[in-house]
Amino acid sequence: MNNSLLYLSQNFTQEDVDNVVKYIETLDEKPALIRKISFLTVETIQNIIHHSDKTPKGETFAYFELLKSNDGYIIKTGNLLRKENTENLEKKLKYIISSTEEEVKEKILNRLQNYEFSEKGGAGIGLL
Repeated sequence: MNNSLLYLSQNFTQEDVDNVVKYIETLDEKPALIRKISFLTVETIQNIIHHSDKTPKGETFAYFELLKSNDGYIIKTGNLLRKENTENLEKKLKYIISSTEEEVKEKILNRLQNYEFSEKGGAGIGLL
């Protein structure tokens, strides 16, 4: 059974990242697990802020949910995707699904070694 600990659906800012991490630090868990959850949370929300499609007002509307299950913690996120960008996402997902783990690792290394950065400043490895 999954128990939702935190759910946010809004325009995310860096202040929200800080507030969510402060919340995570209050969980009754070992420090190593708190660090892992915090790291993944920061990466996830910052990716939303920097790389998701924006609303016409320039907002990065998305959702973030932290759940606790019998097996550990689950982080769920979602963000806006403009209709004109869906084809590109579908193409990337099909590549990942049809690739072996080694092929995906190789693609990540190639991107990082060859400094292939997008116009938004990322290496485009988030999905990989």
